[in-house]
Amino acid sequence: MTSILHITAHLGGGVGKVILNWILHEKDNKQYSHKVVCLDYANDNAKRIAKENGLLLDDCFSSKHDELLRLIGEADIVLIHWWNFPLLFSMLVREELPPCRIIMWSHISGYHPPYVFVDPLFDYADLFMFTTEISYGTKEILRLDRERKKKLGVIWSTGGVDDMLDVMPKTHDGFNVGYIGTVDYCKLHPDFLEMSSKVDVSDVNFIVIGCGDNEEIQKETIAKGWKDEFQFLGFVDNIKEYLSVFDVFGYPLNPLHYGTCDQVLAEVMSCGIVPVVLENKMEISMVEDGVTGLVVKDKDGYADAIKKLHDNPELRKRLSENAKRYARDRFSLDRMVGEWELVFNECLTLEKRKRKWTGRYHGDAVKPVDVFFESIGEYQNTFLDYWDSPLWKSKTKGTVHHYCSFYPDDKMLQYFKNKMERK
Repeated sequence: MTSILHITAHLGGGVGKVILNWILHEKDNKQYSHKVVCLDYANDNAKRIAKENGLLLDDCFSSKHDELLRLIGEADIVLIHWWNFPLLFSMLVREELPPCRIIMWSHISGYHPPYVFVDPLFDYADLFMFTTEISYGTKEILRLDRERKKKLGVIWSTGGVDDMLDVMPKTHDGFNVGYIGTVDYCKLHPDFLEMSSKVDVSDVNFIVIGCGDNEEIQKETIAKGWKDEFQFLGFVDNIKEYLSVFDVFGYPLNPLHYGTCDQVLAEVMSCGIVPVVLENKMEISMVEDGVTGLVVKDKDGYADAIKKLHDNPELRKRLSENAKRYARDRFSLDRMVGEWELVFNECLTLEKRKRKWTGRYHGDAVKPVDVFFESIGEYQNTFLDYWDSPLWKSKTKGTVHHYCSFYPDDKMLQYFKNKMERK
């Protein structure tokens, strides 16, 4: 039996669903055994699912140095679920790993700092898999030499949509525009409230589900007189209850967002809920305008698209049926698992080798601030240019604030954090 060790920063949310559903799907497959270790935490829901199903899951491995290195050395394949996370980058930069085979699976698109690709990643990994083909267009990938490009591939990340097949529309009052996801302007378009308020539909309701800056954004709706149209529900246990009363899915995201394969977008499409999205790279890779949803150029187009769907039930029905049919095939868990088997077979033909970071900084004496700079590659030279971006103001997402939360004693990280807060 081939042993697969999954290393992830933490477990929960969209990536957590992908990993757990994948391992559940493979539970009775005698060809592979899977174990998941989190450098930070696994949330309570992930732990519950693992315990109920006998899955091997453990967390807080950033403080279990010797055990982590032992597991890496023993595994047939190490699969690192990669994005810019302080504990994960610290492991890559500071540790020298025992002989192993490593696949990295990128859960970010790579277009915008602090979520970008850096050259040492492609020396470190035996194979580097994207979750979406759009990553091939990043400048870091375009300039890779031929040999390192041979390591690249794509496997669409999905937790499957089978658990959404029983969602059926329910009769309800008004015209409901749903949003599910992170509620902050790292993910949402900064003009989300304004563009929503321009929707010229008398009985429209905006139902916003997810955690983040709910209170601050709610205060904006009150200050601008839009309170009655918006409901901010925070985290909800039973998402299906709300999916059944969504008429459309309003998903205007920040053009600089970090996402690739969007699990929420896949799920709502599989339910036949028509998405309205902006023409960002990720969204247009998932939604075909006029076929499985509506893709718009700007905030005026967003408001017009929602009104168009409200006024034209036949159009909404046609797009709904197309979206459902497309999503149930494209976002299939069976399809993803089959593709991974081919990649695992390729990886097993390679010899195990030791790993050492090849960037400017490496080794166990590297300072946390230098780990941060390794994580953003060439953007460290123009770091100040990005300080006013909503992405860099986030408390997480690989920002200075995020690194500072794990390494509060690093004076340079504190300096940058304080300077950003004064801007």
